Amino acid sequence: MFEFSKKSNPNTDTQLTYLTTVGAGSIMKGDFIHNGNMLLLGHLIGDISQTADEGSGNGHTAVIGSTGFLLGNIYSPHAIIIGRIEGSVFAKGRVEIYPGAVVIGDVTYAQINVHPDAKVNGNLRCLLPDAAEQKNLSLSNEEIPSNVVLLAKAE
Repeated sequence: MFEFSKKSNPNTDTQLTYLTTVGAGSIMKGDFIHNGNMLLLGHLIGDISQTADEGSGNGHTAVIGSTGFLLGNIYSPHAIIIGRIEGSVFAKGRVEIYPGAVVIGDVTYAQINVHPDAKVNGNLRCLLPDAAEQKNLSLSNEEIPSNVVLLAKAE
């Protein structure tokens, strides 16, 4: 869903079909509730969220396009940031932050991809449990390969 062909420009092509688009040059004030995938190319002062029946994480995506600016929060199953957001992102699924994008706020996610040259000024919080809690990280002498020489063993 978030893959780009090598010939396409990630600042314009997200390969999604949008049910809602806020055009470039427009300015809106107030919370914005949408159905399906949405694309923000203009300016929005307020929060972005989905209708109540779609907020359960069915895969819809909120996209802040290259000319888009959001002064508020995003509550969406998935989010793609190509433009600028001054607020937090709350996604139960995947968050993509593309080159040149600016996020000034916290990002809560299950999966994240922050591309080179993207800027995030805030805390990142993963909703998935820590991998360290699921694995036993201690090694016994039997698990150490024979070609490894121990210099010192920490106790």
